[in-house]
Amino acid sequence: MCLYHPNCWASNLLETGALDTYLLWEFSRDTVRGALEQSPMNRGHILYSIGLVRELVAGFSLDVKMKIVRLFSPFSQRARLLETKRWSLEEYPVSDLGTVLPCVGDLPPEEIVKSFVDAADFVRRQAESGSCLNSVRYIRSMSQVADILETIPVMVIEPGNEQRRPDVLEARGRKNLQIYPSKGYLEDGNHRAFALMLANPRRPSIQCWVGR
Repeated sequence: MCLYHPNCWASNLLETGALDTYLLWEFSRDTVRGALEQSPMNRGHILYSIGLVRELVAGFSLDVKMKIVRLFSPFSQRARLLETKRWSLEEYPVSDLGTVLPCVGDLPPEEIVKSFVDAADFVRRQAESGSCLNSVRYIRSMSQVADILETIPVMVIEPGNEQRRPDVLEARGRKNLQIYPSKGYLEDGNHRAFALMLANPRRPSIQCWVGR
């Protein structure tokens, strides 16, 4: 199958907008992270930067071939998983979610293998206690711009048992961990999803691109 032809597997990602959303965050997140670390936070700069990237991704200056090349680098493993799915934009119940493995930043492995709701509760407790974990600090700062994050949906894979293989987990020091059997799991956007939950712990769902 041709990777670069518009009628290949990528057409569904392109037609639905899932690929554009993925690339939007890939191109924006370093700028967003930098803006979040400023004091005071430059919200206008975040909106402006994301707007520029959105125009770039949607415009003729980034054609189909370039989008696919970017998708395959540096996350070729993720791309091989994404290529087999059909995508739709949905409000996904948080109670059905698990997190991506084998890691989410520097969050403890024993916490992220739980359900997304349990992992989000851990992040919330850590944020409230003033944790120095880098991921918690990042999530806490992102929660201040939750309305902006709502415009960049995360990506969910079903079924949830398509997680990382046990041998990969063990190779990274994640041994003897019981993985929560979720209906779907967050393949991309874990920090954003945690930030949305930190901003509103009672929210029942998150807007997601769902691949089945």
